[in-house]
Amino acid sequence: MSETTLLTEYECVEPVQHNQEKYLPGAPISLSGKDAAPLLAINAIKVPAGKAEPVVPQLSTLEQLLTVIPGVIEDKANLTSSGLPLVEALTDAVGFDVSADMRNEAWTAFQAKDAE
Repeated sequence: MSETTLLTEYECVEPVQHNQEKYLPGAPISLSGKDAAPLLAINAIKVPAGKAEPVVPQLSTLEQLLTVIPGVIEDKANLTSSGLPLVEALTDAVGFDVSADMRNEAWTAFQAKDAE
């Protein structure tokens, strides 16, 4: 990566796995805005007390689904008989209602990205 990525320090609220390292609740973690956005959205991290809340770009619905798919598909109980992630599991992971069409679009994009 040729450009410098600005990192912001957060505090873990839940256990977080990032760059092959596990961070426990209460631990500081430095993340880019892109990496922090989905974790802030699910309240896995927070801005430490006394620090200003950073401006985090909103992820699109598709980007949010792409962020949670790897974790959802780790548990085979979250898959349909044809191997697609269950709509209910995706809904639980992102915190909003996911339709079958949304799941299908995200799954197609995930597989295309995974094939790169």
